[in-house]
Amino acid sequence: MLIVDTMRINKLKPSRLTQPETYSLILACGWTIVIVISLLASISVHRQEIVAIAQNVARAYIDKDILYRNWNAFHGGIYVPTDRGLSPNQFYPPSVQERDVITPSGRRLTLVNPSYMTRQIYEFAQKKDKISGRITSLKPLRPENKADLWEESALREFEQGRQEVSSVVTEGGMRHMRLMRPLVTEESCLPCHAHQGYKKGDIRGGISIRLPMMLFGPAMGKQVGLLWAGHGVMWLLGLTGLYTGYRGLRRRTEERDLAEQELKRLNAILENEATTDSLTGICNRRKFSGRLHMEIQEAKRYGMPLALIFFDIDHFKLVNDTHGHETGDNVLQELVRIVTGMIRQTDIFARFGGEEFVILVHNNDVRTGRELAEKIRSRVEQHRFPQIGSVTCSFGVAQFYPDDTVETFIKRADDAMYAAKQAGRNRVETRCDCQPGAA
Repeated sequence: MLIVDTMRINKLKPSRLTQPETYSLILACGWTIVIVISLLASISVHRQEIVAIAQNVARAYIDKDILYRNWNAFHGGIYVPTDRGLSPNQFYPPSVQERDVITPSGRRLTLVNPSYMTRQIYEFAQKKDKISGRITSLKPLRPENKADLWEESALREFEQGRQEVSSVVTEGGMRHMRLMRPLVTEESCLPCHAHQGYKKGDIRGGISIRLPMMLFGPAMGKQVGLLWAGHGVMWLLGLTGLYTGYRGLRRRTEERDLAEQELKRLNAILENEATTDSLTGICNRRKFSGRLHMEIQEAKRYGMPLALIFFDIDHFKLVNDTHGHETGDNVLQELVRIVTGMIRQTDIFARFGGEEFVILVHNNDVRTGRELAEKIRSRVEQHRFPQIGSVTCSFGVAQFYPDDTVETFIKRADDAMYAAKQAGRNRVETRCDCQPGAA
């Protein structure tokens, strides 16, 4: 009905056909994940760079130390005064002559070979820079030079042809860069190591560097801080751009949703106007025909009874001619209000044209339809309409048959109504194959 449909249309609220908030949140999460992955990757790359720098520093230390060793070996060792705490090397073999000498002026000197000199330098460096190094071997002359587990593994790799071994290890709760290179026996090494069975070209040990990674901590922390700051700025800029896009998308989405909602509302109004009688608010002839067709199909499928009531107002033209069309419209509206209050919600009430009305009595036969028509006729006859007083109606009731169509069903009810008019009006006539005396 028009009143009901209008209320339904007025209650329509814009529905969010899309959710830009969800899309924007997904994009923000995706952007955050990208930034986090980029940050972690950058930190990982920076750590690898720090490791590479540590390796280069360790290599520089070893290159320097090897250069000093070669210089010492080239000169066959150097003599150093013993008056500053340097004691003679007790691990020199007996073949080494003139280990200790006294100068003409009386200064006591001791011979410092490349290995002894390197050990002294490493002990000095460890006190100053916390960088330790040493010469080690699988067969050391000095017990303190015995290789640890990491060095043993490196020395065995040298025997297989490796020229350098390095890795970052954790020792004593601290991370260190450990780097080691082999020491190859040369001619100048034989005076001290020939008795161990080494020959020229043999790998007799290695020179090892232990570099604390904490030396690179400040630089690492500063760079990581810059990475955090840079990625934080990029993240905020990205979120700002996403928020700006979200605002624009939400505005356009709301405009589109409102436009679609308005279109739905107008379509509902047009649909309502196309199927509802504008004066009385009940179904018009077009909608009733469609509903009747569906009811007939259902009745044929399930064998349900149907009854059709056709009625119009007696002498309605006289009402319009005497009291005017506005009064006639008021009569039609008042009549619809009366009938609407007497039928069930499952029944279909429509204005068929002019002052003609039709009621499809759902799931009831012609007897029930006749009883309803008689009640409506009596109620209308007793009602007092404004300005004109009483009004009567003539009713025709038809029974539905399985071979009926919309047209034949309506025509039989219409014929019954005209029979009522011909019989004197303000009465009910039926059209059915009822038993004698039933109508």
